[in-house]
Amino acid sequence: MHRSIRASSLAPSSILILLLLTSLAVASDQANPASTPVNFTLNSMDSGDYATNTIISGDFNNDGILDLVTVNATSLSFYKGLGGGKFAPAAKQTLTPNYAAGGAIFAADFNGDGKLDLAVSYGYPGGDSVIILLGNGNGTFTQGTNITVSGVENTIALADFNGDHKPDIAVSSEQDNLTWIYLGNGDGTFKLSDTLTYGGLSLVAGDFNADGKQDLAFSTGNGSSTVGMFLGNGNGTFGSPILATLNFSLGLAVGDFYNNRIQTLAALGGEGGSGNVYIYSLQYSNGQLLVQNQTLIGDFSAGGPYDITGGDLNGDFLFDVFVSGGSINSAAFSAYMLGNGNGTFQALQYPPNNNAGIDALFPFIRDLNYDSRHDAGLAWNSSDISGAEVLINTNATTNCDPPPANKLSVHICAPTSGKTVGKTFTFRGAGNAFSGIAKRMELWIDGKKIGEDLEDQLKITTTLTAGSHTASFVVVDSFDNYTSQSVTFTSTGQ
Repeated sequence: MHRSIRASSLAPSSILILLLLTSLAVASDQANPASTPVNFTLNSMDSGDYATNTIISGDFNNDGILDLVTVNATSLSFYKGLGGGKFAPAAKQTLTPNYAAGGAIFAADFNGDGKLDLAVSYGYPGGDSVIILLGNGNGTFTQGTNITVSGVENTIALADFNGDHKPDIAVSSEQDNLTWIYLGNGDGTFKLSDTLTYGGLSLVAGDFNADGKQDLAFSTGNGSSTVGMFLGNGNGTFGSPILATLNFSLGLAVGDFYNNRIQTLAALGGEGGSGNVYIYSLQYSNGQLLVQNQTLIGDFSAGGPYDITGGDLNGDFLFDVFVSGGSINSAAFSAYMLGNGNGTFQALQYPPNNNAGIDALFPFIRDLNYDSRHDAGLAWNSSDISGAEVLINTNATTNCDPPPANKLSVHICAPTSGKTVGKTFTFRGAGNAFSGIAKRMELWIDGKKIGEDLEDQLKITTTLTAGSHTASFVVVDSFDNYTSQSVTFTSTGQ
């Protein structure tokens, strides 16, 4: 049975007990033997420019099909989605000034006009720290009102930090050791709400203490050893930093790595001078950020990896990680590790690689062709050409095909309307989001919450009493907007 735990309805002390007990249980009975590797089909696309440093997916022309955007040395490239995981050649838009220093990129509807916009981190002195590009709904963008902070910015994270369901932006600086919180006004502009001591090269948002408020976690970057967390107050301000120590802390990923319906962290870290790179699992507990499990990736004396993202690649509803950055023998490094559901990961697996590249950056995991399998995308970069790399997943276990991405919506695969089922039944559904991603799905039966999955797929097995029932499938996006779809069915109770 696919297990579900509703942590958000529990008191903080109960959350802690549940988290610890669940972690122990998962460690003992869900440390799976090596799983079947995921097969990918590689598609590399030239941006028409050089120094492609970041990539994002989204439905930028409102046709329900996911597209791609990369930011390059002098341009932005739009790759129109054609369906089936295929994309049109890059359409370039010149950007001024040079935005190639950009790190993270996010897509969301900042001004409420139903068109996806972009926020791009800059990262060099003398320029705006966060570039805001307003979407025209056709894959092109117009310069918006940028965000400038008093320092050198490294990265950004997006979430709803004050509960108004509008995209907000956190801006972090490793050099200045600060993080700034900017709340969205809903018209494409932002206002400063908090300045936090400590900043990092990596910044991610998530609800790490399961209180329904968005928090932040940061990693201070290569050459430093600090990772930290700011717990959100739900009004755009945050508490004092909660710190932990890693060797050479690098990238961070958010996911349900302990399979307990609480968001935790996977962090890349190194062993000073030895070249070994590890994935560390971290989770919040009773006022502390605990560094718990450690999985060796390998010896990377020549450098890398430094980017990491989380998601379910093989369809077992356990969070995996995809890592990239640096190079091996002049080829761009990218790999994945399947999760065991207890904060540890299986052996490194290599997908097909674009050997022309010398760097693979900012991986993301998302179902790009709507077949219920999560794919991967990366930016790739070499000295003369660069662009987008897509890895289409061809053999993961499927659950339910998602709906189109031009609105927040749900597709119910089981049960169908009017179906008669037995006492035990597996509910299956999928969600998709327009602004941000579908970060959570919930199952409610007859007005009672049965469980949830912290991704865009839902698979929950439960027992039912005899009679007529209504099942509601809820999908929640990055900014806590939600919608639902319901179906009525009958259980025999046998």
